[in-house]
Amino acid sequence: MSGKKVSRRSFLQGVSLAGAAAVLAACAPKATEVPQAEPTKETVAEEPTAPPAVEGAPIAFLCRTDIKGAYAADVAVEEWNKSMSSQITLDEPPEGDIVTKIQAAQAAGDLVWDGYAVMETPWATVEWVKRGIISPLDDFIASSTVANADKVVPGIIPTIKESVSYEGKQYGIPGNVGSVALAWFWEPLRAAGYEKQPETWDEVYDAAKKIKELYPDLTPFSTANMPLCDLFTMIWSAKDEPYDADGIIDIRSDESLNAIEWMRKMAEEELMPGTDVDQFGNWLKGGIAIISSFDVAGTMAQQTFGMEAADTGISFFPSTDSTHGGTPFWINSSVLLNKSKNPQGMVDFFLWWFGPDNKTTGKQIAEVAAKPCYSYTYDEFVKGKPEFEWEQKGIDLVAKSKWFPVNTSWTLTHGKTKAHLERLLDISQDFSRDIAISEMQASYDEIQTELSLQKF
Repeated sequence: MSGKKVSRRSFLQGVSLAGAAAVLAACAPKATEVPQAEPTKETVAEEPTAPPAVEGAPIAFLCRTDIKGAYAADVAVEEWNKSMSSQITLDEPPEGDIVTKIQAAQAAGDLVWDGYAVMETPWATVEWVKRGIISPLDDFIASSTVANADKVVPGIIPTIKESVSYEGKQYGIPGNVGSVALAWFWEPLRAAGYEKQPETWDEVYDAAKKIKELYPDLTPFSTANMPLCDLFTMIWSAKDEPYDADGIIDIRSDESLNAIEWMRKMAEEELMPGTDVDQFGNWLKGGIAIISSFDVAGTMAQQTFGMEAADTGISFFPSTDSTHGGTPFWINSSVLLNKSKNPQGMVDFFLWWFGPDNKTTGKQIAEVAAKPCYSYTYDEFVKGKPEFEWEQKGIDLVAKSKWFPVNTSWTLTHGKTKAHLERLLDISQDFSRDIAISEMQASYDEIQTELSLQKF
């Protein structure tokens, strides 16, 4: 197995800027996959099928191409098949909307796969559960006879465990977690007088202002995804409870308005752009000094410019006395498909794949996919290793961060807020706190209207 494993450094070196999306896939959030087919009697809120485990029964596993590489799924399947009686067939998704294809096969009674990797948790959970696409894992986890299967769930970082659960049931076996963090190039940051990352909103502003004077060709500060990596991240950093009583990110709060005023000031002083169009691409070309981004930004810059040129830290906060809600995070989870022919076998593989005995996968995720979801993986492969210090800091923050509510509001909140935020950051338009209040209220009203029309 060791001969087939690639290091994170080697993996990144093999990826061009044009292929950046492939590297991001395991760490950066995708648009939420919402099945388009109408729910049917067979798929809506149906209890999962649970045929008894059959010794030696085959397992069919569907794995996204990018995850196959990031988690070395083919290597894991090969090792499993050497010693287990239930042999796994590893498939990659066919062309088209794979979620709709899965649902159609379930409705027709001809599903050929037992599990899928990955579902983005928690943003897709409600739709996938309500449409009967996935089954809860608890009974199969409890029944597993895989060695040390009972150590997997207790080993999950608690906030991640909350995020892969819904209505008291666990629906995902987490692989890796992505979160928002600052990344920077050392040369301009050190020229601005910083030997470590800026920790507060004021320090980011100060560093950006100095960088603008010293490096006029650089964008001093930017974000990779608006509003996730700027407004939402700043709400998390400033507010103990980042969402309101309706389970919607609290875009109308004072903390949100303070963040918008900070961003507007940055835009007016030409310290950050008012749009996220290709900002991550500009970062990869070395055109941005500091970026609030998916946490792989620093390592991807290292791939191009050298290991000492850039780095990744954690989020930034109003002050140094509290991290409040922490940072937004999301998880890539392997899931059990409803109407699976071998659900126990599929869950057994998931538990072995990410369990404490599978050292190869644990090391692979630490070195390539980043950040692992299990305390035992950090203990063995991350702690005390300087090259992975950013992962340890990142998971320490995730461990005390607020998870997203497992509901259907994420896609709506992100899309509706972005449109209003871009207007607020357009420096050709008038701005005041009252205007910001009005824009965020309009966004909130639009979100509520759309939510009222949803089936779930």
